[in-house]
Amino acid sequence: MSFSKWNGGGEQPHQDRFNEMEHRNWELGYEVYDQGFGPLTQQTISTLLASADFPPAHHHDDDNEGRLVRLLDVATGPGFVLSAAVDALSLDDAEQQQQQTLIHLTGLDISQNFLTLAEQRIDAQLRQPQQEQNANQINVDFVEGSAELLPFPENTFDSIVCNFGILHFFEPNTFLRESYRTLRPGGRISFSAWAPPTRTQGFQIALSSIAEAGNPNVVDLPEGPNFFDFGDAQHATSTLQSIGFENVNSVELSDMKWSNMKNGAMLYEVLLNGTSRTREILLGQTPEETAAIQALMTKKYDLITDGGTTPLSMPAVVTSGQKPR
Repeated sequence: MSFSKWNGGGEQPHQDRFNEMEHRNWELGYEVYDQGFGPLTQQTISTLLASADFPPAHHHDDDNEGRLVRLLDVATGPGFVLSAAVDALSLDDAEQQQQQTLIHLTGLDISQNFLTLAEQRIDAQLRQPQQEQNANQINVDFVEGSAELLPFPENTFDSIVCNFGILHFFEPNTFLRESYRTLRPGGRISFSAWAPPTRTQGFQIALSSIAEAGNPNVVDLPEGPNFFDFGDAQHATSTLQSIGFENVNSVELSDMKWSNMKNGAMLYEVLLNGTSRTREILLGQTPEETAAIQALMTKKYDLITDGGTTPLSMPAVVTSGQKPR
């Protein structure tokens, strides 16, 4: 397992404030995100990996390294996707052992704290007795870098996945073009995004409470793309097609539930301390507005969940596509 830091450049000045906000808030909020959002965001992973054809049916042959499978997890965060990828590999299969299949997993993120958390999670997983033999064929590395300027050569990866990271990129289309560049011909990308707030009850509670009891137009909030753009399946698929991807598909996971969110106060705290843009909006309220928002979020949570007896519905959309062979 290895770790590297990439000091990429090329960002335009108008991106700086947005990217600085994202970096700052994820360096602060990584633990709250891990615990608060983790049980929810993990519900997309099996679909995400399958949509990216991981593990793939066909492997790349390298003269020096044998049969290779390369997966890139962009905005890896706490490392949940990489952990699931390790579990998905049936390297104890006799045929794969004989073929000397090598698995190269890479996690990329802008946050050093997220990368450290992910590295610790994967390292502990690979040390488990059931993974001891597999660990010899799995190489994992972590890279600190930008999704909008991926520090990898062309035609590197069989699969690229991004679990809710696309919501946090200043130029998500640039990330998709970079993914196209770094995928091998025939490789697949898949990414997840939240459905619109009219249907994601956690966001509906927060955003409507801010609009009704506070100030949604916080001064000096860095401008960025619409947070819910890629929760629109038509927008997501047409964007991939415009970049050149084929065999594009979008599926909604309508059964996702935020079961660990027990009350309105907990929802407020997780959104305050485990997000980026929403955190900035909440921090921009006056003390009076903050108190009113908290009270209204509790009221709305209790109404929607029948006093906490029904979990919040949080559907997501997974979109995928293939680079032409």
